[in-house]
Amino acid sequence: MIQLRNYQVNLIDKVRASILAGNRKVLVVLPTGSGKTFVMAEIAKRSVDNGHKILAMMHRRQLVTQMQDRFRDYELESGLIMAGHDHDLGSNIQIGTVQTYHRRLDLYDVDNPFFVDASVVFIDEAHRSLSKTFQKVLLRYPKKIVIGVTATPCLASGRGMGDYYDDLVEGPGIQELIDGGHLVPGRYYAPTAPDLNKLRTIAGDYEKRGLAEVMNTPKIVGDVFQNWARLAPGMQTIVFAVNVKHSRALCVEFQRNGVNAEQLDAHSSEERREEVLHGLQFGNIQVVCNVGLYTEGFDYPGMGCIVIARPTKSMGLWRQMVGRGLRPYPDKEKCVIIDHGGCVDRLGFVEDPVFWQLDGKMIAYKKKNVRKKEKHIMTCDECCFQFTGDTCPNCGYKLVDYYKKVAALDAELVEIGKATKKKPTMEEKRAWFAMFEYHRRHKGYNRGWSAHKMKERFGTWPRGMDNITPAPPTVEFNNYMKYLMIKYMKSKQKQYAKR
Repeated sequence: MIQLRNYQVNLIDKVRASILAGNRKVLVVLPTGSGKTFVMAEIAKRSVDNGHKILAMMHRRQLVTQMQDRFRDYELESGLIMAGHDHDLGSNIQIGTVQTYHRRLDLYDVDNPFFVDASVVFIDEAHRSLSKTFQKVLLRYPKKIVIGVTATPCLASGRGMGDYYDDLVEGPGIQELIDGGHLVPGRYYAPTAPDLNKLRTIAGDYEKRGLAEVMNTPKIVGDVFQNWARLAPGMQTIVFAVNVKHSRALCVEFQRNGVNAEQLDAHSSEERREEVLHGLQFGNIQVVCNVGLYTEGFDYPGMGCIVIARPTKSMGLWRQMVGRGLRPYPDKEKCVIIDHGGCVDRLGFVEDPVFWQLDGKMIAYKKKNVRKKEKHIMTCDECCFQFTGDTCPNCGYKLVDYYKKVAALDAELVEIGKATKKKPTMEEKRAWFAMFEYHRRHKGYNRGWSAHKMKERFGTWPRGMDNITPAPPTVEFNNYMKYLMIKYMKSKQKQYAKR
């Protein structure tokens, strides 16, 4: 017996009320990871119990198999409309890819044996449902009930979807789901900000060829790895790239530095995608670089880090990418989001509530709470953490001239507040010296090594610490040492290149 969450029950009730009010095409909004397939399966079960026939359409094979598995959880058997599978139109529920169904419908002008005479049509990832292929199929269901489900109810251009849907029904927002323990929060870092001012905008987003030229440079590719190694070493990670060439370059950079990384794109076979997914689940693969493949339908909650190496102006794409990492998992308290594209500054934190609207001539979203002066997004120059306020909650650094910087931001300037380091306590210094000593003895380094590392870390020599007992390193210490090693290797590479 499936036990739905309260917000899922309430959402189903709102969908039912909308249909009873006369709306035939309802767009349902639920954030990634909130259980969209459970909502669709529950509505489908009630519909079948009332004698209705169901058609569920998706644009990817993986989504079809996920939906079929969910229906089986409800003891609902379904036929498949998908290339490589025999069709069985005897079932009251038919699930398939829109591409295959569209091709089969085109085989006959009248009396089509493949036509599913459904009274309720579901569309998963419904932000794609205004595409030509979907619309050609939906023209055959003019008076039927159509329920589209998506986390981002907007077109690629950013406009609303009211040209087709009659009503929009919203579930809880991302922050509400985090507060309820159904998602984990993001921790945002913005270590690099490429210059995108000269790029053209096409259909509401950056032109891909120019974007690839900006992002696929040795410096930025190296920065992506170096900052990942500093901020999220050990975490399973998805890296979003601009195009195939860029994705492969990123993957090679991770592999060259000893990380088990793989690359996937639209040309990767289903078998290859399954192989990589199993590798993630069993811990054999740590990083997956991809091109638009895992923005939808990817359900692996163990993902601890999202790297955005693909800048975007699209609110929908931004939220779809980050949403891949927000599912909860044992011992997972947060998702690290490394933003190399300025998306946070441009589009805000994904936890920020937005008001979605259907109007097809307008931008589909508006900020529910306009940020006040103290709510501007700041980037800490010391640790790259992004936050609101005058003090970095990640490392404790306090922004100098914070209110002057905010005034500058209000004047549409882009200067980011400089940070001054909070003076470390003697207890913190002693703890670090104890770990340096532990590391020094383990490696067999000379006695002065720890003192020089303290000078490098804190700017002062470790006076009065001669008798401190060595202590095993923490995760923070190990990450710092790995960062120093990467920094050293990069400097050696630059020296070698100058010869």
